[in-house]
Amino acid sequence: MPGVIVPEAVKRLNMSDKDKNEIHRVVIYKAQLEDAIKAIRKAGYTAREFTYNQQKFNEDEQERTHLKSTLENSRNAMNQTANNAHEELFIALMHFKVIRAYIDGVLRFGIPPKFWLGIVMPRKGAEKTIQWEMMHVLADEGLKEMYGEKNANEQNDADDFWPFVSVPLSTPEHIHRM
Repeated sequence: MPGVIVPEAVKRLNMSDKDKNEIHRVVIYKAQLEDAIKAIRKAGYTAREFTYNQQKFNEDEQERTHLKSTLENSRNAMNQTANNAHEELFIALMHFKVIRAYIDGVLRFGIPPKFWLGIVMPRKGAEKTIQWEMMHVLADEGLKEMYGEKNANEQNDADDFWPFVSVPLSTPEHIHRM
């Protein structure tokens, strides 16, 4: 199409989609626009007329800036709401764990309560060691052999049995998958 395309006005824009389609800019004289579009389409390509409008570009740029700031404000508000909700849920979970420990303590050790309620935060991997040490300190000397973890070979539904109430505070499984 010599004479139709403005000399040195063909440019590859380095933009492509997932199917490897690319965008090129071709500047054509307005008088030959319809003929050029027909010839390009006949060659198997898609051609569209584009007219640059500075005012429209400025309006779009202002809209883009406004949308970016709105998105950032919304993202910050959503993050703050999520953080607040997480804090409140964690506090509620801690309250439930304390109530459960109190009820289990009353059921196991009787009324009036004859127990102390505390939180132990072991290093990772030290949980079993701390449970065994607490068992040796808290168990009556003649009853130490009945305490401990249930045997993995037993098929009954028995839980681990300790001379104290142990309520682990662990993260729910669905959070680990995120």
